[in-house]
Amino acid sequence: MSQTGILLQALAKGAEALSHGSGWPENVDTLLAELGRATGVSRVWIFQNMEVSENSLIHDYVTEWTASPRYSLGDVPSMHMFQVDAENREYWKIIQERKRGEHQDLVIADLPDCWLRAFLQEQGVLSMLTFPVMVDGQWWGVLGLDDCEREKRWEEEEISVLRAAVCMLSNSILRSRLHAHARQFAILQRITDSLTWEYDFIRNRIWLGGHSVNTGRTATGNSHSPVRTLLHMFHPEDRRPFLQGVQQYIDNEQGTFRHDIRFRRKGSWVWAEVIGTLERDDKGRPVQLAGIALDIRRRKREEMHLAREARLDPLTGISNRRTFDHMLEHHLNRAEDAGGDLSLLLIDFDRFKQINDTWGHSVGDMVLKKFVNICSDCLRSDDVLARIGGEEFAIILPGATSRAAIRVGERIRLAVEELNLLLEAGAVSFTISIGCVTKNKKHDTPDAFVLDADKALYKAKHNGRNCVVKGD
Repeated sequence: MSQTGILLQALAKGAEALSHGSGWPENVDTLLAELGRATGVSRVWIFQNMEVSENSLIHDYVTEWTASPRYSLGDVPSMHMFQVDAENREYWKIIQERKRGEHQDLVIADLPDCWLRAFLQEQGVLSMLTFPVMVDGQWWGVLGLDDCEREKRWEEEEISVLRAAVCMLSNSILRSRLHAHARQFAILQRITDSLTWEYDFIRNRIWLGGHSVNTGRTATGNSHSPVRTLLHMFHPEDRRPFLQGVQQYIDNEQGTFRHDIRFRRKGSWVWAEVIGTLERDDKGRPVQLAGIALDIRRRKREEMHLAREARLDPLTGISNRRTFDHMLEHHLNRAEDAGGDLSLLLIDFDRFKQINDTWGHSVGDMVLKKFVNICSDCLRSDDVLARIGGEEFAIILPGATSRAAIRVGERIRLAVEELNLLLEAGAVSFTISIGCVTKNKKHDTPDAFVLDADKALYKAKHNGRNCVVKGD
């Protein structure tokens, strides 16, 4: 039998092995062994690309067949997670050839004196034939045949048959991916409430969960876009952002399309994450946008909870320092643009430490909550009450003149002074000091505004506490 016939027979046996189960990686050893014995080489191996960039490459020596154990490189540490950079010109030239789908037929003695020649000689290689493995249009790795006994020069017929073996390997890897995706999606469907969706640009149809959605075609031939049919299921506030997101993804196509929307289900609105990828034809025109929609109600509840925690003080439930900073900048800009008044109260408890030391921190927490209730009764809906420190609070008063702000401060101060918390061990009373400042020309930043209010608060403390002091 001719060498080509022997190779074809090996190819058939390897194809039979790869056709069983998922093919890759379980049954690839049979293909490598058949190719190795048919060609008489010392070693058949596979490199898998782990990380590819413009200037570097990391690939791993994932499997091999050897004619003898002495040819094995599987236990050589330098072969695993092997990295090469563009500075290694000889090897980088080969990498560029592999990216273009070209094979390399090398006799090591013919190579110039360089790193690649020394590297291969260190492995005992006299000749080598390598093929890039392309999977779904992307360079996945390398199939290589090393001969450590001969300076073998390959015939065109042999290379053609081996290319067919590489194609079988590529198909096996792709089939394995599809099987893995199918298993993953089956698991996903079991553990999540999800459905598949697909929009066919050519046929102008939408499928949900494998069922075509009615596009509203009439007997006269007029039809509503199936996108509009689908959008009718979405919350009105989500329709335009969803369309804009789809168009932006089609224009840019970066990564995977992801968008959160609310859709009507059994009379209520349900949050879902729409995930999809775009397929184009040879001319770059959109052909299909398809993916899955996941029920994310639980995630949305958690996000809302986290967002609330990020904005509010956990003890009192009012705005925290971060929210205060944001709101103060907002109202300063608004007052600057509109030319309106804006006042700020900084409030600090007098001798709060004594309350904690005497009654305990639980009573101290109760005092803070009671104070917040008093402030809420004295403030308008547009006013902003925030806890900006342990026992330090701030109140933003949009549109309030200096006189109006002082009146608000005095009303809160008097309500606190008149309050007594009745406990089994006795009554708890407390007072507060307040610094008040109204925006003027020098308050061009939030820090400057807060600084003047803080100075007024310091004066209130210095003047004997339990008072309101107007700042400059």
